[in-house]
Amino acid sequence: MIRLLIVLLIAGCLPDEPIGQEPVETRTVTLSGDGFIDFESGALVDEAAGWDLRLDGWNLFLNGGESGPGKGGGIDMELLDLELQFEDMNRRNQVIWFFFFDSYACALSDWWWYALDGTHTLFSNYHPYVVRSGGVDYMVQILDYYAVVEGAAEAGWPEFRWAAVPADPSEAPVSTLEQIDARAGGLGADADDPNNRWAYFSFAEGALDMSDAEALESAAWDLGFKRFNIKSNSGPSGPAGVLTADADPERGEQPAEVLEFAPGNQAAYFEDAIQSWSEGGDAEFQEDDVLPVVRRWFHGRPGTQTPPTLWEGRWFLVTDRTGEPLIKLRVVSFAGDGEAGPSELVLEYGFIPS
Repeated sequence: MIRLLIVLLIAGCLPDEPIGQEPVETRTVTLSGDGFIDFESGALVDEAAGWDLRLDGWNLFLNGGESGPGKGGGIDMELLDLELQFEDMNRRNQVIWFFFFDSYACALSDWWWYALDGTHTLFSNYHPYVVRSGGVDYMVQILDYYAVVEGAAEAGWPEFRWAAVPADPSEAPVSTLEQIDARAGGLGADADDPNNRWAYFSFAEGALDMSDAEALESAAWDLGFKRFNIKSNSGPSGPAGVLTADADPERGEQPAEVLEFAPGNQAAYFEDAIQSWSEGGDAEFQEDDVLPVVRRWFHGRPGTQTPPTLWEGRWFLVTDRTGEPLIKLRVVSFAGDGEAGPSELVLEYGFIPS
């Protein structure tokens, strides 16, 4: 799944000039409704026939990780190179790249903005997220993703504050600060590596020492963290029925504002969200589900007053179900903005030569 990166593209890693390869030949495929694509043939196929990418509603899933039995993975190119354009990616050695897999996620997984200052850095949107567990609503706000380790900033340390929403609005909430070591699973870790594990957290107990296999059967945890992704104990992730929601999905923060956000100047916003929620706040709760690598290809929210529009310039590096070919891919157009998904979607992709 798409995950953050400390090791990134460093200045000087790219060749000064192209290495003399012709532009990659691309093809387009049109999907009408849900369907499966075989990259090699460019054909729409049945699931049983072997597939590489699947359109399901507004989601584009790869055949790998939690989405399928294959080895398909990928990465959003925004996480590797802010300048390299789809048309200019014509050789494998243009970037230092590593892939992530489609994985479990919840409402909190959308907590970040990326590279707003031109560096490979994640910034919190400071949205207030509600986690409903055991009949209690908890408000959670992500503050940071970095910790100073041996004198240097290190990714994979999500820090957040949380508070149980008082049943009585006149009661003052008690806020608690947490930091989780979620470094496992990054930098190209194999999906089958036992060390590629989630870090588990309980509002009642704090951080828990638990394997992924144990977590699938346990109701003791509420949230799981792996790099910058977050999952909840519900749906395919666990049996506890923990639901999550964004308490202010229409906040509409702009990049310049996000750069100014900090734990101190967002504390009152967090407290106001708790107050509003205790007085009868409402939001769309969701169970845990699979979050695709090929995501954020559109702006907006289906079925709302801000319907989806194409995110121009957004593209991805992916592999097919064998995990071998390197493929560049993007959505070039779509039609329809209903909650069920686009009525038609056009993909463009091309195989990058060795």
